[in-house]
Amino acid sequence: MTTTERRVALDVEPAVNSTVVMMTVLAVAIDRGLTDFGDVLELTLGPLLATFAAHLFATTLKAVHAEHALPSGRRLLALTGHAAQYLLPAVAPLVVVAVVAATGFMGPLGPEESAHITIDLSWIALIVLGAVGGWRALRRWWGAVLGAVGAFAVGLVVVLLRIVLEGGFT
Repeated sequence: MTTTERRVALDVEPAVNSTVVMMTVLAVAIDRGLTDFGDVLELTLGPLLATFAAHLFATTLKAVHAEHALPSGRRLLALTGHAAQYLLPAVAPLVVVAVVAATGFMGPLGPEESAHITIDLSWIALIVLGAVGGWRALRRWWGAVLGAVGAFAVGLVVVLLRIVLEGGFT
């Protein structure tokens, strides 16, 4: 199999990047107030779609520069498949919003609570992604621990942002 025929391998970097973007946007949105589930979905999907499009554009430009020609259809499909990984973190928030909306959990505070749940689940996912990335990088148990600790630290920054936006530590 050639490079362009190879299946798209899941990378940790796009998932971590998109998860942090989504967590940050939702943390700021919670501070500003969320009135309905449409807001949560827009704030979840919008940044991820923009990240997908930006990554696809940048990698296509990089391919054109490297090959001094427009990418073939197969190469463009491979680039699109890789960029689509930036959309994967949107799956969990869609499920959370659907469950919270369908059950009426927290009543009128449901949209805000779905954003809180999404951030909490995203932090857990971030730690798991960090552990997987550390394992892939070093193939040692301590690599997984280092990756998980690093991802925990990145998630902590977002949580601290959320605390500061919600009124500080007092």
